[in-house]
Amino acid sequence: MTTPPPPNVPPPTESSQPTADAYAAPPADGSYTPVPAPKKSKLPLILAAVGVAVLLIAIAIGGTLWFVGRNDLTKEQAQRECRTAIEREAERRAGLGNNILVSMTGVELQETWETEEGWSVNGTANYTLTSALLGQTPTSVGLTCEAVATDDGVRTTVKNRL
Repeated sequence: MTTPPPPNVPPPTESSQPTADAYAAPPADGSYTPVPAPKKSKLPLILAAVGVAVLLIAIAIGGTLWFVGRNDLTKEQAQRECRTAIEREAERRAGLGNNILVSMTGVELQETWETEEGWSVNGTANYTLTSALLGQTPTSVGLTCEAVATDDGVRTTVKNRL
């Protein structure tokens, strides 16, 4: 047994779907030109190329800054290099006379300041001169050392303190 449809539902009608192709056939006279396929945008390719270029430039700049910055001379390095340079210069100056024994007792560093090229360090070299005529004579000399970073390391120049 089948149940009748409710009274408010309309009866089914025939479908109005086309029986032939929905696309018309090309005209037989040869005047038909096919529609070209839509062109793909070049914008994603351009954006990718720009992104790669920016990345390469950033790497080049970062590498250059790292390479240039690696020869930076710190204050502590300059003081260490200058302590040695002042000691050597004091020994060289004191040993210019004959028959004199030079004994370094120490190097005292005073002020250190940064210059355009590197660092300058004021220091005092304390040493004892021993000779047959004078015995032991404690003395000191005030010197200024300039330390500059080069490709070969640190270059120091020692001169009299003014």
